[in-house]
Amino acid sequence: LMISLSVDHPDIEEFVMIKSDPDRVTKANISMRITDDFMEAVLNNEMYTLRFESSETGEVLEKEINAKYLFDKMVEVNWDYAEPGMLFWDAIENYNLMSEDESFSYAGTNPCAEEPLPAGGSCLLSAINLGNIVDNGAIDYGKLDALVRMGVRFLNEVLDEGKDLHPLQIQRDAAKDLRQIGLGIMGLADMLIKCGVRYDSEEGRQLVAKVMHRFAYVAIEESALLAGEIGAFRVCDAQKIVDSNFFKAIADDKLRELTLNNGLANSQLLTIAPTGSTGTMLQTSTGCEPYFRFSYTRKTESLHNEDVYYEVVEKIVTDLGFTTETMPEYFVASSDIAPIDRIKMQGVLQKYIDASISSTINLPKEATVEDVATVYMESWKNGLKGVTVFRDGCKRSQILISDDTNKEDTTELKRGEMMEIPEDTIYIPKKYTHGCGKTKVMVGYSPSLDDLIDVYVIPKNGSGCTKNITGEAILMSQILRTGGNLEDIRKTIDGITPCNSCVLARAKGKEVDGMNCPSMLLDVVLEVRNQYKQNKEEVITPRAVEKKKEKEIHIESSNHCPECGEPNVVFEGGCYTCKACGYSKCE
Repeated sequence: LMISLSVDHPDIEEFVMIKSDPDRVTKANISMRITDDFMEAVLNNEMYTLRFESSETGEVLEKEINAKYLFDKMVEVNWDYAEPGMLFWDAIENYNLMSEDESFSYAGTNPCAEEPLPAGGSCLLSAINLGNIVDNGAIDYGKLDALVRMGVRFLNEVLDEGKDLHPLQIQRDAAKDLRQIGLGIMGLADMLIKCGVRYDSEEGRQLVAKVMHRFAYVAIEESALLAGEIGAFRVCDAQKIVDSNFFKAIADDKLRELTLNNGLANSQLLTIAPTGSTGTMLQTSTGCEPYFRFSYTRKTESLHNEDVYYEVVEKIVTDLGFTTETMPEYFVASSDIAPIDRIKMQGVLQKYIDASISSTINLPKEATVEDVATVYMESWKNGLKGVTVFRDGCKRSQILISDDTNKEDTTELKRGEMMEIPEDTIYIPKKYTHGCGKTKVMVGYSPSLDDLIDVYVIPKNGSGCTKNITGEAILMSQILRTGGNLEDIRKTIDGITPCNSCVLARAKGKEVDGMNCPSMLLDVVLEVRNQYKQNKEEVITPRAVEKKKEKEIHIESSNHCPECGEPNVVFEGGCYTCKACGYSKCE
């Protein structure tokens, strides 16, 4: 989800601060729609009018704010939290194939901001690997043409296959009326390296401009040829398309004539998405980004049942016969490239993309607030439609972490990392009744975290149901210890059908706490969390902490089970297990 708000909205100052609270808007990105007149007011240190008119009541809200003050606040929050991003809305609205059609307007963008969309619009994206169009250090333009034509037709066939399958009528209508597709690229960095050109050089930008102009021209031409076969998109006005600034920047008289005769099959053609998964899978550079690093350490846990670390070198290095020590100077990583050169490259690309571009400008930890401000200002001046800035070491955890990152500075768990159970964890016993009897649940709550951290059950027998419940508790505990939220699985668990034992028990007049064990177990755990968050001053007492410590000491020193009292607790496989009653507690 992407939530965006216009910079002239009276609530914009509060909106900017939303992501500084880690408990608010946890499942969405946020961006500000920045206008040219606002940026001009920033440059001139002028007052700026914030205005909102209710379409329902006609009520108008207005207030004045200093534009530079608001811009500085946006920048400072981004420096600290890597959000909100900036969408340069005038560039988005004025540089596309539909810019001259007054009946068309954008409503927002997708979460990575590379695809501006109207109301009901949807993403249909694919990418060509530019690393594969280089032959002996030169661009094979014939191969590029063939791939672009194939890509346009491929996406149109996918669109036709799915246009009636969207869940909402407004989406189905948008797909038929506008036929938006998003053909893009990956492997740009590979292409430049194979041509022996630095990503951050003027030569590199000129080469990219030549390639992308051809890319855009052929895509428009193929869409026009396709329109001659299947018809133009439903609301196509060919004259308004050829009058658009984007079309004029790409087309010659031949393409103009073809488009006027046939129209286009698509109202939107080109976009550059992140391609993080596909690019990584194909072992090429992603989207239009330079390589983050050419070598790094990767950890695997599943292959060997223990942590094993591998040194990984990017495929482009070995394919060209180099090592990380012998790479030529045109192998440049993102940390080697000045932010202004990243902006210039994105500006070149944007000239030949009618939608937008997803690209993150990574800044080092020591980058200043002023550095972030410069990135935004220069991005606007260079005609970008949007920009994302990420400062290493900011309060929002980073997906890519370099070897020299100070791990003590990170405030969130890395992907796949499991938190140790805090020493102050208190276990609250609960029971729930199901079709096969009762199950005792131990819910671990940490006062220092002010949240749940662990769940386990105390089985009464070795039946299949008991083992399944134990497995469910282990999985819930792992979700908590890897930084997850059990509320996130509520919808999935609610979709589980009723258990036959629960149905039968209820039919016999017995009271059960739900209709299947996963949902009952989740209810019990969340009940404890809500109880402790609301009444923690009453229930978390020093004595409770001491009793918990005594219990652990009892287990570790005497091997006596805290449930049955027998001296039959053994520690194996990371768990305390009582051989007498089946009690189990995993660390």
